[in-house]
Amino acid sequence: MKTKNQMECSLQQRLLRASSVLNEFSDSVLALTTGNLPDLCFHQCFSRSRIKWIRLFLISVFSFVSMALWAQPSTDDPDYACLNATEDYWVINTPGSNYNWILSGGGTITGGQGSSAISINWTTVGSYTLSVTETLASTTQCVGPPVVLNIIVEPLPVPTASANSPFAGDDLNLTGGPDGMAAYSWTGPNGFTSSAQNPAITGVTAAASGTYTLTVTSPNGCTASTTVDVIINTTGLPTAVANTPCAGGDLILTGGPDGMASYSWTGPNGFTSSLQNPVITGVTPAAAGTYTLTITNASGSSASVTVDVVINPLPAPDIAGANPVCESVDNSTETYSTPNVPGHTYTWTVVGGTFTGQGTNEIAVIWTTPGPGSVSVTETITSTGCSATDTVDIVIQPAPVTNGIFHN
Repeated sequence: MKTKNQMECSLQQRLLRASSVLNEFSDSVLALTTGNLPDLCFHQCFSRSRIKWIRLFLISVFSFVSMALWAQPSTDDPDYACLNATEDYWVINTPGSNYNWILSGGGTITGGQGSSAISINWTTVGSYTLSVTETLASTTQCVGPPVVLNIIVEPLPVPTASANSPFAGDDLNLTGGPDGMAAYSWTGPNGFTSSAQNPAITGVTAAASGTYTLTVTSPNGCTASTTVDVIINTTGLPTAVANTPCAGGDLILTGGPDGMASYSWTGPNGFTSSLQNPVITGVTPAAAGTYTLTITNASGSSASVTVDVVINPLPAPDIAGANPVCESVDNSTETYSTPNVPGHTYTWTVVGGTFTGQGTNEIAVIWTTPGPGSVSVTETITSTGCSATDTVDIVIQPAPVTNGIFHN
C-alpha cells in the first residue's frame, strides 16, 4: 500500500507531465481571448477565475491520460536486437527529469545515461532486461516506478559464397548460403545485383571478373556479408611451352593458365603427368616429339593444346694420339686431335705436360713429367650449347739417364 507521500509524488509526476503541455494550451486560450474578443465578452464569458477552473479541469483530464501512459514501454515486449549492433532506446521525455537506465547484461550503454534516450552496443547473444527509472527534478525528488523491457539478442547468420571460374562465354554460377534465409542480396562488377540465392550470369566476359558480395538476412532480421573472388578465363585454350634440352639434360614442361582444377600431360614413350609443370630428367633423343596438355577448370570445362619438343644431340669428341709416351728431354712434341666439326669449339686440358693449339681440334704436347698424365677435350656445339668431353689417360715414361761416356 502506497503512503500518502508516495501517492502525492506519483500524482505530482503525472500532473507535471500534463501541466507542461496544458500551461501552454491555456495560456494560448487566455491570450487568444484577451486579444480578439471584446472586453465585455471576456469578463462575462471568460473571467480569470473561470479560466483558472478550465485550466485545472484540463490538467485533471490530461493527468488521467498520463496515468494511462505511464510506465509503457516504447516498443513491443520482448524486443529483438542483433549481435554487434548498436541500437537506440528511449521513453517519452519529461523536461527536467533524470533517467537511470540499468542493463542486465549482453552489451554496453554507450551514451545517453541520465537522459530519456540511450544507445546500447550488443556484444553477447542471449536474453536480457533493460529498465529505466525516472526521477523528477523537483524539491521532492519523486521517483517513478521502473519501466522494464525484455530484449533478446540474436546471433548473426554465417553467410557462405562460392563461384565457378568459367571460360569467357560460359556461365558464371554463384552459390550462396546458408539455406532458409529471409533474404539474399548479391552485388558485383558491372552493376550486377540479384536477390536469388544462387544466381547465374550467362555468357560472361572478362569484365565479369572481380569480387562479388553476398548479404544475407536471417528470419530474425539480422544481416551479415561475405565475398567471393571470381576469375573469368579469357581464352578457351590452355598454354603449353617446353625448353629444348640437350640429350642427358632435363625437359621442363610448363602449362597454363594457373588455377585450373586439373592438368593432364601425355607424350612420347608413354609419358603422363598430372602436374601443371612436370620435369623429365636425363632425357634421351627418344623423348623428342609432341606433348599434349589438357586442362579442366573449376566449372568442369576442358581444353587441350600441344607443344613439339626437340632434344638436341650431343657432340662426340674422340681423341687420337700417342700413348704411352716418353718424357721429352729435347722439347719434342706429341700430337693429339679429335675430328673437326664446323660450328663446334674445342677446349683442351693436359696433365703432365704443356701444349699449344688451344681452341682447335688438334694440339701439340711436350710431356715433361714422368708418371700418369691425361689429355681431355670438351667439344661444344655453338648453336645449342650442348657439349661433351673425352678424356684419355696417358702413361709418361721417364727418359733414360746415361752416366757419361767411358773410354778404356
